[in-house]
Amino acid sequence: MKFAIAIASLCSLVTVGQAIAQQPPLTYTDLVREARKYEKLEGGERIVLNKVLFHTVKLDLKPFVGGSKDYYVKKSDEIGFICQSTSTNFKGGTVIAEVVKHEEGAEGSHFYTLKSCALAK
Repeated sequence: MKFAIAIASLCSLVTVGQAIAQQPPLTYTDLVREARKYEKLEGGERIVLNKVLFHTVKLDLKPFVGGSKDYYVKKSDEIGFICQSTSTNFKGGTVIAEVVKHEEGAEGSHFYTLKSCALAK
C-alpha cells in the first residue's frame, strides 16, 4: 500500500513539473505585477506567494552603465536582473531564462537572478 502511495505521489510531482515546463514564459509585465503584489504581503505570505521562482521568463535586458554586470528592462520600475552565467560576449537583448532567486532591495526595488542569459533564438 505504501508503495502505491509513493508511486502515485511521484506521478503527481512529474505531472506538476511537466505542467510548469509547458507553460509559456512569463513576461516582464508579469514580473512587475508579482513584485508589486509581493510588496503588500507580510512575512510568511511572501514565501508562499512568490509565483516567479523556477519559472521561465522572456525579457529584453539592457545593461546598466559603468561596467555593472546587472541588467534591467525599465529603470523606473526598479527591478534588476542578475545572470548566474552568460553566453560569451553577452551584452543584453532578448533572453528566455529561468528565475532562480528573488531579493527585495531598498524602497521597493527587486532583483531577480536568472540561471543563464543568452540571446533567445
